[in-house]
Amino acid sequence: MIITTDQLGKRIKSEEDRLFLLYGQEDFFIDLAVNSIKRKYLAKGFETMDYIKLDFGGKKVDTEAIASNAELVPWASGKRIVEVVNFDVDRDGADNLIKIFDNIPDTTLLLFKNETFDKRKKKLFEAFDKKGVVCEVAHLSEDRLMQFITKKFKDNEIGIEYEAAQSIISRYDSSMRMIDSAVKRINIYADATGIKNIDMSVVDELCEPDVYGDIFKIMDAVAAKNAAEALVLLDNLIKMKEPVTKIRFMIARRVRELICAKEIRNKNQLAARIGARGFVADKLIKQASCFKMPRLIKLYELCYRMDYDIKHGTAEERESLEAFIVLASQA
Repeated sequence: MIITTDQLGKRIKSEEDRLFLLYGQEDFFIDLAVNSIKRKYLAKGFETMDYIKLDFGGKKVDTEAIASNAELVPWASGKRIVEVVNFDVDRDGADNLIKIFDNIPDTTLLLFKNETFDKRKKKLFEAFDKKGVVCEVAHLSEDRLMQFITKKFKDNEIGIEYEAAQSIISRYDSSMRMIDSAVKRINIYADATGIKNIDMSVVDELCEPDVYGDIFKIMDAVAAKNAAEALVLLDNLIKMKEPVTKIRFMIARRVRELICAKEIRNKNQLAARIGARGFVADKLIKQASCFKMPRLIKLYELCYRMDYDIKHGTAEERESLEAFIVLASQA
């Protein structure tokens, strides 16, 4: 059974597990969990002697190295922690790991940490689940992220407007590490200036550009057939040193997402289909209502033509993107 992030924290505090598998997109919470495990078991002054990290750089695990380190007795800590990161496992490695899991000393904790885990390796996954704790640490939901941001400012007796909080989530693609850093930076600014409410102007000044949000604005202008406004927005992005290739890719992706939104028209189904947040899916559906499907298909064809011309050296990237916006606004 895969436990949730909230359950993981409680499990670490209450149990004496000897095996953990932590994987997922949200490395912020994974690192919090690892640090919590270290604080629980490592004696002060012995944090390096009774802990080792084995980083395999995405290559196959060295099971002999894991086994030999697992057998060492801690000097003064409650457990010796062996952390295994960036690992891959073939069939032989899986069999050897399972044998290691069957013989973990009471004084050792094995901690496996990876960005992903192939659940098709069923035998190994079941061994992790049977012998230890398995937690997939995914991005928080939109509501949880909003609660986190609001609470962080409230703790400092500061309010934040809904649009500003939503913009922070969008700018950092729901990454808790980057959101946490941005909130801390804004709180420091608020303390220094004495402001008590965070609005979009503060977020714009202190955070990275909201490229994703600006692409929405460009497509709004295209929908309104306002090429001049769309070109100004594009120019602003380029002035902020955003790569033209990235902008072009994001516009093409937006067109594909709008086609999906036009077909599906259900926020939850759309979010699951394209792997987006609920509020993003909602905005896509609203924006898609400004386009007719034949026009979206036409925009997709223009995207394909632009990509073809650039890859074959018959068009310069920025000029091609500007031409796309003009033609898209006339479609």
